[in-house]
Amino acid sequence: MEKPTFQQKLKSLGLFLWNGETKEFLGRGGRSWAEISLFYLVYYACLAGFFAATIAVFYETIDIDNPRLQGDSSLLKGNPGMGFQPMPDIDTTLIYARSSPEANEEYVKSISKVLKEYKKILDNVDCTGVNQPRPDENIACRVNYSALTEHCNEENRYGMAEGKPCILLKLNKIYGWIPNMWTVDEAVESSRVPQSIKENYAPDRIWVHCHGENPGDNDNMGATKDIVYYPQQGFPLAFYPYKKQRDYRSPLVFVKFNAVVHHVGIMIECTALAKNINVDRSEKEGSVHFELLVEP
Repeated sequence: MEKPTFQQKLKSLGLFLWNGETKEFLGRGGRSWAEISLFYLVYYACLAGFFAATIAVFYETIDIDNPRLQGDSSLLKGNPGMGFQPMPDIDTTLIYARSSPEANEEYVKSISKVLKEYKKILDNVDCTGVNQPRPDENIACRVNYSALTEHCNEENRYGMAEGKPCILLKLNKIYGWIPNMWTVDEAVESSRVPQSIKENYAPDRIWVHCHGENPGDNDNMGATKDIVYYPQQGFPLAFYPYKKQRDYRSPLVFVKFNAVVHHVGIMIECTALAKNINVDRSEKEGSVHFELLVEP
């Protein structure tokens, strides 16, 4: 059997596209095209209707303002974790503070990026002096940016160059979560509250405590008085609970290490202290871990 020539192939293609004798386009007559068009029109209309119905049912079952899973039912199980800056490289938790401005540039950028949103002037409430949660308030508290950055700021490179690094701490947001604090008497008796905090404890904040993970690390961190927190040692209760308030900003704490031993790597853990914050280092709950190496 002879192979069709190129001209014959073109003629067959032309007949397939339009056959003038049978009045067929792409192998189908007018009636056939009408039937198949009607079929797909009905098919896709039903498909679109089904999709619209599922979306409508979905929106009927959720609350726009409140997450469906809260507390122990949420992914965080009602137990906040902590974060820290600087962390320009997610592959390492080592903060290597050196005297060279260029060497610390990434650390400075990392912290400044977080603080950028806090510089904005917002119409939030001044919660100074409010020492308890505000569960019924719809307006968020204002973060005192000046007090936060008085001793740790971009101008002094967050203490990196002078060998007194500032680490920025933040507690993760959990919708509707309210911290449950010890009373003064309970704090004195609790084994979870460090002795250095018991001496000045007041149930007006989620206290933060940074310490070495080993006795040698504690020795290399310097005395307790040389570890200073700004603007205070903890997160004020007035910022809780978080309920998607407009312009809400999580409270921040700078911890400044003023007397760490140089040229020695130190493993540090910072924990958040409240009755309903479970500290689990393996699960990274209620605490944060990082290493600090200072070479001024």
